[in-house]
Amino acid sequence: MDIRIENLRISYANQRVIDGLSLEIPPGSFFTLLGPSGCGKTTLLRTIAGFIAVESGRLLFGGQDVTRLPAHQRNIGMVFQDYALFPNRSVFENAAYGLRARKVDKAAIGQRVQRALERVGLAQYASRLPAELSGGQRQRVALARALVIQPQVLLMDEPLSNLDAKLRIQVRQTISELQREAGITTVFVTHDQEEALALSDQIAVMERGRVAQLGTPRDIYAEPTSGYVADFVGAANLLPVQCVAQAPGRVQLDVDGHAVGAHAPAPLAGAAVLVARPEDIQLSAEPGSGVPARILTQQYLGIKMNYGVELPSGRLMNVDVHGDSAASLHCGMPVNLVFDPRKTLVLAS
Repeated sequence: MDIRIENLRISYANQRVIDGLSLEIPPGSFFTLLGPSGCGKTTLLRTIAGFIAVESGRLLFGGQDVTRLPAHQRNIGMVFQDYALFPNRSVFENAAYGLRARKVDKAAIGQRVQRALERVGLAQYASRLPAELSGGQRQRVALARALVIQPQVLLMDEPLSNLDAKLRIQVRQTISELQREAGITTVFVTHDQEEALALSDQIAVMERGRVAQLGTPRDIYAEPTSGYVADFVGAANLLPVQCVAQAPGRVQLDVDGHAVGAHAPAPLAGAAVLVARPEDIQLSAEPGSGVPARILTQQYLGIKMNYGVELPSGRLMNVDVHGDSAASLHCGMPVNLVFDPRKTLVLAS
């Protein structure tokens, strides 16, 4: 079932939180609202759920206007950040809660809950209390409870943020597999760009109650439309530059007196900003091979080394180096920054 949001506005205490937002979420897709705290993503999710009243605009599920429909009539499943399990009820009873509230036949409840717990790998824990489970297991109970009612829409509010890094990846995989299997339209809220990139069919990057950019994970990462998106979705070096020459899709920039090629999605007029991912810049010891700089800092991060380098102008940039080439680089060393013109982006400032 598709979700359509039309010119939505929501305010808290005379402060506009969602400002004229419109979105279309395709049926069966995994759609992520991504952004920092205070950008409006959780407010939007709770509005879709029916927990927050709409100031103006419309919300439609499969063409049906549900703007004024109470939450319990929207046929949604909700997975919360803090699990929201009943501590004095067993795993089975927690998973069965939504079915009992809908007065489903007892025999059907037993079959559906058993199947849901099997799908999340918790059938053997049906009689346990939430306190006897790990964080990852509790989150899977919450997922089973949301799925067992066979909702038209699954809503997830930062469900992985309370888990450690390894568990987060495991539960993330479980969520992805179950969502694809069930084919439920899913709206997922997170501030973690890695989660968004790994799980989503589409991502809406939120900024102050609006959508800064909407696209596939690859589009959002490789072709950000603003410095805000580039900086939030992955690491990015943002450098004010002067455009020396331009042709359709290509530009030549002046970076501290040195020519750098880049690609531009739109013609430039006036101030511009270079956008370069740390992994898309090379450090070369060969004189004249790029923009001169000096290594100020280095951090060993397992699969890569991260270097903080300083340009002659005093501006700082981050560069990631993988493999053995990092062994010859050290703090204080003069280097040259080599920019890949296919991956270096320039946007209007």
